[in-house]
Amino acid sequence: MEPVGQIKCKNIHVIGVPEGEEGEQEVEKIFEEIMMENFPNLGKELDIQPQEAQRIPRKRNPKRPTARHIIIKMPKFKYKKRIFKAAREKPLVTFKGEPIRLGADFSREIAEQKGLAQNIQSDKKPGSTTKNTLSSKAII
Repeated sequence: MEPVGQIKCKNIHVIGVPEGEEGEQEVEKIFEEIMMENFPNLGKELDIQPQEAQRIPRKRNPKRPTARHIIIKMPKFKYKKRIFKAAREKPLVTFKGEPIRLGADFSREIAEQKGLAQNIQSDKKPGSTTKNTLSSKAII
């Protein structure tokens, strides 16, 4: 297993694409449209085709009008890296004029590893002390 700081996850998390767009076209086509609208040179340069794309299930209140996020699995980590580099250089990433966000998506196992690593690092801070406390019944 790779060290936590060097995990190379190939998933991209797209936030803010309006709900109902996939009725007109598949989720993969939405991603290709985002790429051509925001990064036309990158699309021609790499010929990026997503390996898999899907909307995540609704976890929040179904009455609230928030769009479900899209998870896109890229065939190679270097494609994701290039997309994120281009997104950082561009001030605003949009889809049909609406601002969207691109982020890294980690599997549950990786997120747990990262959380565990953060807890371990916070315990090693200088000046932090741990106290052993016992309940009143344990003292008797």
